[in-house]
Amino acid sequence: MTTQVSIGRIHTPGPEVGRQKSELTGGIHRNYAAGETICDYEDETPRLLFLVSGWAVCSKTLPNGTRIVVEFALRGDMVSTPSVEMARETVQALSDVTAIEFPDFTSNASLDVSPRLYRIVLAEMMRRQARMSERLATIGRRDALERTGHLLLELATRIGPSRKKPGFDGFECPLTQADIGDAVGLSTVHINRVLRDMRMGGLLSFRNGIVEFLDRNRLVELVDFDETYFAPHMI
Repeated sequence: MTTQVSIGRIHTPGPEVGRQKSELTGGIHRNYAAGETICDYEDETPRLLFLVSGWAVCSKTLPNGTRIVVEFALRGDMVSTPSVEMARETVQALSDVTAIEFPDFTSNASLDVSPRLYRIVLAEMMRRQARMSERLATIGRRDALERTGHLLLELATRIGPSRKKPGFDGFECPLTQADIGDAVGLSTVHINRVLRDMRMGGLLSFRNGIVEFLDRNRLVELVDFDETYFAPHMI
């Protein structure tokens, strides 16, 4: 089914959100259940998927079976199946996911693509590159508490303020401790210890699928979190 869809740039807080929404035609709705594979490196159909709702995880599996989480995809993020294939990643739904699918014009020059869609795709690629650069800094130079706190602050920034609980400083999070550990290069036992230390230190609480910041400003300063790498790109 082809439909007209709206893709919101939810990564950018404030009034910029409304201004950066764009109406695009030709998208197909796709629904994925939690645990379902959305695409992997053996996917033969070049597609661009924009998440409308839900969480997905992009990961790589090493020959010894170790999983590395490369990225968490949230509402508004783009998944490119040719990029997934090139990086040999697998994208799996962590919760129920709804996405809008477009043909991948980057793999087929004959496709007629709107300038707006082209700019959106280019901007999404740049945003993902910015996140990957920050992730490398996290793995290479930050300690366990800084890695974990930085990741949770990043996710909170990308999700934006809670709509269900105005004034609540936190977000619903379907991640397990194993998911977090695979994203920051730490064992589940280590993540459990770090989360406990942050809770006892009055920084944040992560219980029953809810992350609540107890002192966000102090955590931001402690882990040196700078959200400017989420700033919109003028393309």
